[in-house]
Amino acid sequence: MMKSYLDAAATVPMRKEALQAYLETAESAFGNTQSLHDAGTEASNYLDACRRIWGRLLNVRADGFYFTGSASEGNQLAIRSLLKGRPDHCKTILTTKLEHASVLGVLHELEKEGYKIRYLPVDETGILEMETYEQAVSEETALVVMQLVNSEMGAIQDVAGCAKFAKRYGVPLHSDMVQGLGKLPVDLEESGVASAVFSAHKVGGPKSVGIVYLDPGLHWQPVIDGTVHQNGFRAGTLDVPGIVAATIAAKHAVAEQPENLRNAEKLQALLFGILPASILSAGDRSTKSPFIQGLLLPHVEGQWMMLECNRHQVAISTGTACKIGAGEAMSAMLAMGVESDAARKFIRISFFRETREAEIRRFVDVVETTLLETGKKI
Repeated sequence: MMKSYLDAAATVPMRKEALQAYLETAESAFGNTQSLHDAGTEASNYLDACRRIWGRLLNVRADGFYFTGSASEGNQLAIRSLLKGRPDHCKTILTTKLEHASVLGVLHELEKEGYKIRYLPVDETGILEMETYEQAVSEETALVVMQLVNSEMGAIQDVAGCAKFAKRYGVPLHSDMVQGLGKLPVDLEESGVASAVFSAHKVGGPKSVGIVYLDPGLHWQPVIDGTVHQNGFRAGTLDVPGIVAATIAAKHAVAEQPENLRNAEKLQALLFGILPASILSAGDRSTKSPFIQGLLLPHVEGQWMMLECNRHQVAISTGTACKIGAGEAMSAMLAMGVESDAARKFIRISFFRETREAEIRRFVDVVETTLLETGKKI
């Protein structure tokens, strides 16, 4: 690992416990869960056990969980599955410009297919304007899509409040909760969402495992006809070792969540205690997730600063790794009222359980040196 790894929102190393679980399961439960022989039954039993654990972790029914090849795929399948179960006359989807690239991508596709996508405004801190939202929801609304934690600067949306209001009109809400699991308290029963998506590799599990919750009490339809796996939700043989490793990682992440949050709050306080005053914070530090810090530099473009940090063995980013160079951070900043020139000076640092104060100090040192070397005063 680099001397300072401050890109935890992109991914984190696998936990030793998850690695061990993967190896053990790969040896003992290699069967296909659809097979009727004993090897298939054993693999299926592992899968059922994982679903029960996810149900306990997130306070919902175990039979609502499905597994995909990524959270990005999970977002697309969940959104499309819910829409296929909605009445034909419901063609409006409500969301914001702060969504993850995988969500914005499928919404763009759906727009071409005849859906009306309404991007609701957010304030300068990235929070949804609730009055406008409540005026927008109606019986004609097909779906509300609302991310729990923004992946660029950490704004936390009132997903539970949005879901509760939408239910008055019988409208389901889908939430990308990838940046919330293991960092903030997550209770799906309390949130009232119709569907939610999580990512294994964000909490120390393996890559290529997404976790999807679909409320078993709601009507949805498979995206691909004829699919037999997972009640038709997703085609393909399940990666049982990967799912077990993801589940073990999630158990540890949820157990450590209060401690992780306290550590992130301390790191955030340290960061803004020593960061040059000319560097601005995107979002409201008192209400957003302390794990994700969106920063606006005074005169250096974000890409330049990222390369300089990398040269000094400090890993940061200029936005979500799923859409590097495609402007997701720019889209979020513009939605919050940041001018395009300022938005190009955006960088992101993000923390996890292993992030230490020395890494923050090293990052700030590199930033200060870089800004000075450009010939400007801090």
